[in-house]
Amino acid sequence: MKKGKLKVKIPNPHGSDEIHVSLLKKILKQAGMTESEYTSAIK
Repeated sequence: MKKGKLKVKIPNPHGSDEIHVSLLKKILKQAGMTESEYTSAIK
């Protein structure tokens, strides 16, 4: 996940392509990124 120069790797020890919504929300909050910024970046 990237925002400007900030790059965050989201670890997933289970090997799945998905992470739980609550974990994603915590990561976005710590990164100072809104959900809409994230969804715009992944499209």
